[in-house]
Amino acid sequence: MWPDTSRHHNTIIFKGFIPLMILKQLELSGFKSFADPTHLDFTRGFTAVVGPNGCGKSNVSDAIRWVIGEQSSKHLRGTRIADLIFNGSDSRKPVNRAEVSMTLADVPPGLRIANIPNLSEEIKVTRCYHRSGESEFYINQVPCRLKDITDLFLDIGISPKVLTVIEQGNIQDIVTSKPDDRRMWIEEAAGVLKFKARKNEALRKLDAAGQNLDRISDIVQELSRQVESLKRQAAKAERYKQYQAEIKELSLDLFSRRIRRAERDLEEIDQRHKARTEQKTEWNAQASTLETDIETLKFEIDELATELNHKKETVHSLNTAIGKNEHNIELKQGEMKRARQDIESAVGEVESMNAEIAQNQSQCGEQRAEGERLTTVIAEKEQSRQALQQQYEQTRNRLNELDGQVKQLDRQIMERVHHISRKKNELTALETRRQGLTDRDQRLETELNEVTGQIAALQTALSEADTGYREKAEVFERLQREQEQLTQRAAELKQRLDQQEEAAHAARERYLAQNSLLQSMQELRRKFEGFGDGVRALMANGAGEHVNGLHDVLVDVVKAPAEFEAAVEAVMGEKLQSMIVDSYTDSVEAIRYLDQNKSGRGSFIPLQPKSAVRPPLYMNGNQGVIGRLADLIQTREEYRPILNHLLGHVVLVRDLETALQLHGHSEFQGSVVTLKGEVIDDEGVVTGGAQDDNDAGLLSRNREMEELTATVADLKQEMDALQGEALRMETDLATLQEQVQAGSKAVHAADIERTHRYNELEQMKKEAERLSQKRSTIEYERTSGQQQLQGLAREQEALQETVTTAEAEQQSAETMRESQSRELALQREELDRKGQEANQLNVEITSLKGKAENLLLEVKRLEQQSANLAERIARRQEDSRSNTQKITECEEAIKGYEQAIMEQVREKGELSQVIVSEEETLNEKEETLDAHEKQARELVKQIQEITEEISQIELKRSETRIQIAHIEEKVWEDFHVSVDEMKGREEKDIDEDVASEQLAGLKDKVAKMGEVNLAALSDFQKANERYLFLQKQEEDLAESILSLHQTIEKIDKTTRQLFADTFELVNERFKANFERLFSGGRAELIMLDPSDPLESGIDIKASPPGKTMQNIQLLSGGEKAMTAISLLFAILQVRPSPFCLLDEVDAPLDEANVTRFQDMLSEMADKTQFIMITHNQKTMSFADTLYGVTMEERGASKVVSVHLNN
Repeated sequence: MWPDTSRHHNTIIFKGFIPLMILKQLELSGFKSFADPTHLDFTRGFTAVVGPNGCGKSNVSDAIRWVIGEQSSKHLRGTRIADLIFNGSDSRKPVNRAEVSMTLADVPPGLRIANIPNLSEEIKVTRCYHRSGESEFYINQVPCRLKDITDLFLDIGISPKVLTVIEQGNIQDIVTSKPDDRRMWIEEAAGVLKFKARKNEALRKLDAAGQNLDRISDIVQELSRQVESLKRQAAKAERYKQYQAEIKELSLDLFSRRIRRAERDLEEIDQRHKARTEQKTEWNAQASTLETDIETLKFEIDELATELNHKKETVHSLNTAIGKNEHNIELKQGEMKRARQDIESAVGEVESMNAEIAQNQSQCGEQRAEGERLTTVIAEKEQSRQALQQQYEQTRNRLNELDGQVKQLDRQIMERVHHISRKKNELTALETRRQGLTDRDQRLETELNEVTGQIAALQTALSEADTGYREKAEVFERLQREQEQLTQRAAELKQRLDQQEEAAHAARERYLAQNSLLQSMQELRRKFEGFGDGVRALMANGAGEHVNGLHDVLVDVVKAPAEFEAAVEAVMGEKLQSMIVDSYTDSVEAIRYLDQNKSGRGSFIPLQPKSAVRPPLYMNGNQGVIGRLADLIQTREEYRPILNHLLGHVVLVRDLETALQLHGHSEFQGSVVTLKGEVIDDEGVVTGGAQDDNDAGLLSRNREMEELTATVADLKQEMDALQGEALRMETDLATLQEQVQAGSKAVHAADIERTHRYNELEQMKKEAERLSQKRSTIEYERTSGQQQLQGLAREQEALQETVTTAEAEQQSAETMRESQSRELALQREELDRKGQEANQLNVEITSLKGKAENLLLEVKRLEQQSANLAERIARRQEDSRSNTQKITECEEAIKGYEQAIMEQVREKGELSQVIVSEEETLNEKEETLDAHEKQARELVKQIQEITEEISQIELKRSETRIQIAHIEEKVWEDFHVSVDEMKGREEKDIDEDVASEQLAGLKDKVAKMGEVNLAALSDFQKANERYLFLQKQEEDLAESILSLHQTIEKIDKTTRQLFADTFELVNERFKANFERLFSGGRAELIMLDPSDPLESGIDIKASPPGKTMQNIQLLSGGEKAMTAISLLFAILQVRPSPFCLLDEVDAPLDEANVTRFQDMLSEMADKTQFIMITHNQKTMSFADTLYGVTMEERGASKVVSVHLNN
């Protein structure tokens, strides 16, 4: 991963190393004052760049510094990067881009550029910046990154910071810079800078890898929990699928067996239905003949019965009036009896209440006497308590006073102890402080000046960093709050969505089940299953369109309450299947259609049927009689005459006993039906008994379909609403999840930026705090040093005297506190005793007051009770007077009722004789009618029985078909198996009961499993794959972090050795160069912390000839320059740079030193190519090539070259 350090180590150590590379060419275009394209060609040896001040010479050094990777505008003598672009002059317009290209020649083989071997002998590096803010970088005309350029130059020993470009200010920096900054020059010589850059990059990668490892560890941990959960869910889903497969197989076997059995039953039912239908046809023909004869006799009898009924009604009215008067007499007699009994009981109650009042008054007197006694005792106790309370307050006041005195003494004692301790400590410290104050003062002054400058610079940077951090922290916290809110909303919405989907699924299941049942019933109803063949032929097959005047089937226009359905179906029977037509003529046409098409028989009833004269229905007012059945059934007004014709003579009662009682009455003419469907017709035939609970009638089936239709509509609406809401919530959830993901990325980016700013701020704060503390310490020590030194003796003597006095006062205060503490303990004991006595007395007073209040309440209760008794006595006496008056009124009313009864009995006797005569004539005709009707009833009964049997058969057939259809639908809905596939299954000989128990057991297991996540199988596989992948990534990251640590350790070890070796070589060269340049003297480099060379500062000790070793800051300007040049040449001798640009470094030197400077440059010319920007003529004189920079046109630089060696 890192370059071989041994090769670089050899490059530094071997003195015979001669770099082959040289700076061949520099091209500038639009860079600072070089508006036009400018070319500078360089050769081996010395090249000098000269020109007047302000002509743009230093822009050449800036161009070289910029193209080799400098990023600081400040180091390029600008405020922003756009200042590098030529900004125009009086005669020229600004350009839009600055471009600098540098060509290196004689590149050694094997050099890698961006990890690609270089095959050329030259390398051309180009850097371009556009005014729009875009930057471009090229190596050999190939686009690259700035990092690729800096890595390339670091590999070949070129850096924009040191050695490559050295300005006059850099020379001063070598001498005046801090030891830590001076170390960078040695690092450059050792080739450590590139390793430090790569170490920093490795540390950044290590930090990023650590963060990634933390995130992946959290994800892996969370995925581990998810995988375990999904693993359990997947196992549960496997069991669920196994159970469902077993349920499907077992259910299909049962359904196959049941549907085959149902089909066999259906064949038997069809055969029975055919036989019974033929028998019914024969009996209907016989019944038609008898009905004609009966109708003729009924008409004659009706005329006689009408007149007779009128007379009977009169007799009935008289009987009713007599019964009413007799009933009134009984009521009056009952009232008289109750009044006499009430008078007798009132006398006894009054006597009892008077005795109770006397007893209450006696008890009140006793309770009042006891209350007065308790009041006296309470007053005595209150006086004792007040006296004791005064004593308690006096004792507590004294206690508080003593306690305050003791606490005051404690505070005084502690203050004296602290005072004495402080004084003694001060005595000890005075001697120590006096010893070092004088020696430190001069050193502190120098340090104070240096620290003050550092603090000023750091405060400015700290303010900017703090503002940046706060902005980033606010952005991060805002994003984090928004992210938490979004995450919580998404979780809540997901939970609600799951609940909504479950509710929608349940609603859909309910809707499908009910809708399937409804469609089956509607399909059977459209086919008129359960009706006669004639009804199906006319109503189900569209034949009604060919028959005029055909309306509806009677059962479809009749609507009865559910509790009356059994009665209606029982009394109407086969008539419910009658088809309504406009007239009898239309019924003839319909019958003719049935005959012609051999489509069975049917019953028809016209909209206006012929009405027979019937006597009014007699209903005797019994509570069991509900009313006339026709009035209790709903229908459209156009069909009301039909309903009145068929049911106008039918009375609905609650039970069979009431029906028998009503029918047995002589005045009742009609039929009676009970709620259970028991019928007594007008001929006296009683029909009843139990029916199969599963045999639903036509009316109940219509009602069930209506109810089921409403239920299905409600379920459909509920299902649509739930599914729509679920879809909306799903869309909202997807939007929220996208926002959560985007928010997570934003929070992560903000967190990284905030952490970076925070680390920078913390480092600055620590540095500022350290410097501030250091400055405060220095100022305090310098300010107080002299004052403390002068007053130490006087202060020591005064302190000793103060300590002696304070110790005496301390002893006296402790004696006084001990005395007062004893008195305080005695007062506390006295206060506790008096407090206990007061509490006991309070308990006694409270108890006595409670007893007194209870006595007062008891007196009030007795008084209230006596007043209530007095009111009751007055009310009972008033009731006695009222009852006496009521008895007199009842006796007079009874006499009037008896007289009316006698007159009504006489009138009734006369009418009864006439009725007997007319009834004899009527009976003769009825006997003849009975003979015909008896024969007809037997025949009708047989027809009705066989009709009912046919209806039951048809109903059974419909139920069987519904059962088959239901099985087919359920098999399709549950298992998506068609009828043909199910019938094609091999019929197995299984015990249905055992199979049903097994099926119930499997369904019970499935139900006990609760909710099953069938997607867990695929989710587990995906989550497990992701978990294993991330776990591998986690291991790779851990290995990468370990590798990075090892690499950093290796870099530290290598750089430490390189630095130490190079430091020794540079130090030796520095000593020799210093002695040579100064013609004597001594100088050396000192490592301030040899134990940590990579972080140790480098100090310079220099002593020119004739001067003792002293601080380098005391040297003159020329001596500092010569010292810096000695060190610079030492570094270049140890680590020759391919080229070195010296920008006016010879300015501080006199002629003699310039000559020595030139001599040393000449010695190093075979290893390093030197480019010098200078005003010194002696320096210009030994240059091989001379470039002159001028401004022929104001604001635009131009270069003129001269090859002096030619």
